[in-house]
Amino acid sequence: MLVSVKWLYENLNEVKILEIDFDPEINYYEGHIPSALLLPWKSLLHDKIRDFAPPEKFSKVLGNLGVKEDDLIVLYSDMGNRYAFYTYWLMKAYGHENVAILNGGIYKWLKEGYPVENEPTFPSKKSNYIVKRVDWSSRILLWELLSKLNSIELIDARNREEYEGLTSAPPEHKCEQTQVSGHIPNAKNIPWTILFNEDGTLKGREELEKIFSSINKDKEIVVYCRTGARASAVWYVLKEVLSYKNVRLYDGSWVEYGNLVGVPIER
Repeated sequence: MLVSVKWLYENLNEVKILEIDFDPEINYYEGHIPSALLLPWKSLLHDKIRDFAPPEKFSKVLGNLGVKEDDLIVLYSDMGNRYAFYTYWLMKAYGHENVAILNGGIYKWLKEGYPVENEPTFPSKKSNYIVKRVDWSSRILLWELLSKLNSIELIDARNREEYEGLTSAPPEHKCEQTQVSGHIPNAKNIPWTILFNEDGTLKGREELEKIFSSINKDKEIVVYCRTGARASAVWYVLKEVLSYKNVRLYDGSWVEYGNLVGVPIER
C-alpha cells in the first residue's frame, strides 16, 4: 500500500505508474517519473454533476491508459501527493485492490536524485478495463452525516485558519471561498500536513498513533477538508496504516457544508 522511491526505481517496468495531476499542464510536462502515465484528476470526475466518474467512465479512463484489473498501480501526484491518496480511495471504492502510494511522491523522488522525463509516456495499447464492483462503504453523504453529528468522531483535516473560520479556503485555492467559514460542530482539527516528514514521506506508525490519540477508534470516524483531497490522506493513515475499522470520507466537505442554509457551524 506504500512503496519507497528506491523500490519503485528498482521495479519501474513491473508496475503501472500513474501521475495524478490537478493541473497537468504545469506538473507532468515539467518532469515526471520515467514510464509514468498522466491521469488528470478531473478525468475521474462526473461530466455533469459534482460527483465521481460513473463506473463506465472510470473503466474507459483506465482502459485508455492500458491498465488491467490485476495490475499493480503506483500513484503519486502534485500538491503534496494529496490527489494520489484521493485516487487510492476512489480506486478502492471501484474494486481495484492492487494499488499503492509512492511514499513522498515526486518531491521525495527528486530529493533522492532519481531521473525524470519531460516527454509524455503513452500506453503501448489500450485495455478492456471493467469495474466489477462498487463499494461506497468508506463514503458518507450529507444527509447521513447530519443525522450522526452527535454520535461520530469528526476530523477536520484543513489548516488551523480554515478550521477557526479566519478563511474559508486554503492559499492554493484562495479564490474559491464558501458562503460561510468555520467547522462542523464537534470536529477535531488535525491538519493533514502534520502526518508527513519534511521529505514528504508519512511519519512512522508510533508518531501517527500519537497524533490520533484523542480519537476514539471504537466510534465511527468521519474525515473531511474542503473538497475531500486532503482528508483522503487522513483516511488512508487511519484505515490502511493504523487499521481503524470504521473510517469514512465526507468528500462533500466544506465546499458543500459551508454553502448550506441552516446547518450548525462552529467557529
